Amino acid sequence: MKKFWGLLAAVGLLGAAAAGTRAIDAGRDRSLRQEALRSAEAAGQRAADALANHVAELKLKAQNATANPRLSAALQGNVDAATLQDLFRSEVWWQPYRDEFKVYAIALESEKLDILEGMNAADFAADLLVREARERREPVAEIVMGKGWPYAAAATIAPVPERAIAPVLVLAKPIDEAALRRLADKAHGAILLSDGKAPVLETGDGAQRALLRQAVGAEGKGPIFAGGGGDGAQGGASADPIWAAAVSPLAPNLWMWTFGGTPAARDGGAGAGSTTPVIWAIAALGALAALFFGFRRSTPLVEGQFSSGQLPLGVAGSPGATPAGGLGGGRPQSAARLDGGAAAAGGGTVAGMGGAETQVYTSADGADGGDRPITFGRYTLLDRLGAGGMAEVYTAVTFGAEGFRRTFVVKRLRAELAREPAVVAQFIDEANLGSTLVHSNIIPVFDFGKVGDEYFLAQEYILGRDLGRMTARMVERHGKPLPYPVVLHVAHETLKALEYAHTKLGDGGKPLGIVHRDVSPNNVLVSARGEVKLFDFGIVKAEGRVTKTEHGVVKGNVSFMSPEQARGTDIDGRGDLFSMGLVIFYCLTGEVLYRGNTTYELLVRAATGPDPEEQARIAALPGPCAEIVGRALRVDPGERYQSAGEFAAALLPHISGAAGELLHLMRDLFTAELQQEEARFASAVPAGDRAGRAAAAAAGTQAMISRRS
Repeated sequence: MKKFWGLLAAVGLLGAAAAGTRAIDAGRDRSLRQEALRSAEAAGQRAADALANHVAELKLKAQNATANPRLSAALQGNVDAATLQDLFRSEVWWQPYRDEFKVYAIALESEKLDILEGMNAADFAADLLVREARERREPVAEIVMGKGWPYAAAATIAPVPERAIAPVLVLAKPIDEAALRRLADKAHGAILLSDGKAPVLETGDGAQRALLRQAVGAEGKGPIFAGGGGDGAQGGASADPIWAAAVSPLAPNLWMWTFGGTPAARDGGAGAGSTTPVIWAIAALGALAALFFGFRRSTPLVEGQFSSGQLPLGVAGSPGATPAGGLGGGRPQSAARLDGGAAAAGGGTVAGMGGAETQVYTSADGADGGDRPITFGRYTLLDRLGAGGMAEVYTAVTFGAEGFRRTFVVKRLRAELAREPAVVAQFIDEANLGSTLVHSNIIPVFDFGKVGDEYFLAQEYILGRDLGRMTARMVERHGKPLPYPVVLHVAHETLKALEYAHTKLGDGGKPLGIVHRDVSPNNVLVSARGEVKLFDFGIVKAEGRVTKTEHGVVKGNVSFMSPEQARGTDIDGRGDLFSMGLVIFYCLTGEVLYRGNTTYELLVRAATGPDPEEQARIAALPGPCAEIVGRALRVDPGERYQSAGEFAAALLPHISGAAGELLHLMRDLFTAELQQEEARFASAVPAGDRAGRAAAAAAGTQAMISRRS
């Protein structure tokens, strides 16, 4: 019987070690997969922005070409196609366009191209582009297919008063390897164009391209593709690298894959992986001990050999013995907890981040994954802005009598989470608190409810861009960060929102103790009118909330986190002020203050606060910003600004005239995008209402014309 129990204990210890290492590897893989997905979303957004800029430049060149008075003169009267074709081939003033553009064309009265240079008419589908330019009466641009190859094409009407139907000029450039390489440089990863069956064109790192080829054929599965990793079924994680890629539709049967995650990401789990040999070593020692005691022969006791109650050392039950199970306890469990903490901190946001409160907004997709709107209760969902572990976020329009419409942002709680009481309670908390925050610098919650089994909340839609996107666009387009008066103005307006939230009273006049806990560039919106709005109170700390954060659990964006928040200790409003200082630093430099290769490293940096090197970077900020940010980023909360109002007052002398400059920058950086977005909402009709589409399209066109004027 002793042999049986010894063998059973040995097998149990080895089995526990196998299960423990599988759990550790699986947890590490989950953390790395989430990190790869976030990286892919960011890379896809950078590539999409770069492509949008490329297309916008093409549109501008087409507009400049039609402004040439010689072209207008050539198009007057009853000029025939042969004459125009000869003009395009021989006139000196058209030479720059002949040199730059592979394809150029004119449609005189119909959607059919009367003149097309550089390609056969049957191979270049531009009729929809011509029609759209005439309907909208402004330059339009998109990706079209020409002879099996993608082209960036722009169309714009040529103003000829004598003609009842305006001619349309079309200019096009192939998206060749050089153009794709520029996109890859912006995305910091390989890019592959696919027709859904095979690669069409690719560029970038060879290993990344090889992984992207594996994603071809998965274009319809979603905006993000995750590859590699394993479930540890063989006693450990798969040897395949963990990676991810973002996919964006460019044209019918054409998609762009952008590599985001990296095979080297597995190195980030090395600390967790180092616990595996320890677990196996302890388990092996325990198993050997169990076998030794189980199969060891018993020594007959000689009468009088031991005093009463005494047992030999090493025999189970004696004061000096170590039970077999004791060799597998203690340290392996401690290591597993450390690994679990590292997994929780993976990917830049921690402890539950990846829910609706931590969206990384990407290029808008149709609400159902395509371009077709869908009905959700009384809302028509248009574009999918993003998704996290808790919810999906859409732009939506609701309709009423006599042509009434209003645009919202709708958060839908994931259906699979609707049966989890803790998640539902957190979502209800966010809706209840958001509905009470009524301030000009806060985006309010207007509606909350259920459609079927799906919870949702609706917030006001503000036409604009978040501060992170604005900073990145400024660096990309002008090669420098935002000017400091503008940054301080945006911070001043955000601090007004924080002062309101921090000092808000509940029933009976008791302070609610609200702390946002996620003040970051992605949660500060600048509207097309230059208004500043703070949003996403999803992980807010407040008295009276049903859901509470456990002591020691860290929530928030690591790169914009106060030391006390990174340590998982109790925080007050001064933690938000530290985050505001980090936001100002980012906007003034285009870089986050803390640098690290893994989220764990960033969390350690955030918990300790600025080191001497980082303090030197703060001291180098322009104008009064070094002193302002330096005080905001003091590790001791007692040495910072003590309220958002005090912080805002320190900024006030330095923001004269910055509101007008902010509005100018928004128009400079995003006018075309925002006009298209506004037109899309204006042209929306309830799903299935085909009869209203023509009127809605006219409304969208009129909205853009009115906005430009």
